[in-house]
Amino acid sequence: MTMPIETLKAPPANRRRWGTRGTAAATIAARLTYENVSHDYSGVASIRDVSLDVAPGEVLCLLGHSGCGKTTLLRIAAGVERQSRGRVLINELEVGGPQQFLPPEKRGVGLMFQDYALFPHLSIVENVMFGLTTLPKDIARREALGALARVGLEGYAEDYPHALSGGEQQRVALARAIAPRPGVLLMDEPFSGLDRRLRDSVRDETLSVLRETRATCILVTHDPEEAMRMGDRIALMRRGRIAQLGTADELYNRPSDLFVARFFSELNELEGSSHDGHVETVFGKHPAPGVKAGDTVEVSLRPQGVLLGEPGEGRPGRVIARRFVGEVDLIDLAVDGIEHQIKARIRDGGRFAVGMDVGVRVDDRDVLVFRRDEDSDDAS
Repeated sequence: MTMPIETLKAPPANRRRWGTRGTAAATIAARLTYENVSHDYSGVASIRDVSLDVAPGEVLCLLGHSGCGKTTLLRIAAGVERQSRGRVLINELEVGGPQQFLPPEKRGVGLMFQDYALFPHLSIVENVMFGLTTLPKDIARREALGALARVGLEGYAEDYPHALSGGEQQRVALARAIAPRPGVLLMDEPFSGLDRRLRDSVRDETLSVLRETRATCILVTHDPEEAMRMGDRIALMRRGRIAQLGTADELYNRPSDLFVARFFSELNELEGSSHDGHVETVFGKHPAPGVKAGDTVEVSLRPQGVLLGEPGEGRPGRVIARRFVGEVDLIDLAVDGIEHQIKARIRDGGRFAVGMDVGVRVDDRDVLVFRRDEDSDDAS
């Protein structure tokens, strides 16, 4: 009996499987360097004197709000945007600057766009072959099929993009980006269009592919959790500058200012007085290295650092609202000595009912102290 064409294809469950890990073709990673790069759009500054060095094989995440300049910085590295000042170097060779400007195809850079930018009139394999024009057609096809195999879609090489789901199109775009074996791979919000349920697995598989290819990678995102999961380092941008550069641990646990702290976590604001090496709030003394008596400070408290107990265990408080959000409960509290309500994230919050009197303490590890004169205009 002849089976319908639809039946001959792999079942839907198999379509979502990625290829075997460890099989992506490796490249020779390149060093990417920005030297005092600035850029403007019609006289309005978008990038302001940015210097950044990305080591061979490193995955760096450019993180920030919309309009902070992160995508512009990516496009400058790709050569699709010209900076107004400064230089871009790949392996210490100037590819963009006053002495030389190489077009994108001469830089050995792969670029993966936010909308995937697949050509609807080309088959999947032809899309992946698009960047392999310097190779003989048979070799280009073989390389393209190898890249498709790594993302689990070689069985759909002759299909067209419209036949694939959004997650599968993202995988085709990744295969096209790695097929030429670029020394530098630039990815602009590659997961923003994916269903939330798919995003975690696709990010993990993509990171595995990046490690296998060993390409230097800059990944643009506005999601702090994504940056922490994907990046060896994170460059958090603000108003065209790098607000802080470091590992996820450094940015979260040792934020340089209130803007950085707020980007990674909701914060409660507290009144505090400064002393040598510590501050005092309604919750008592908290370590504050570097702070001197008389400094004007801003004190913030992460919601997960709010600890609830029986009345008498800490500052008197009352539960005003409670919302269960899965792993934790979000609790609004009125606390004696604080004019506004504060928020807590409690893992076993179901035992605290609205209207209940509680004792409120804090974990000093979640108390953040900043001098106001250092970040008064950058805290938002």
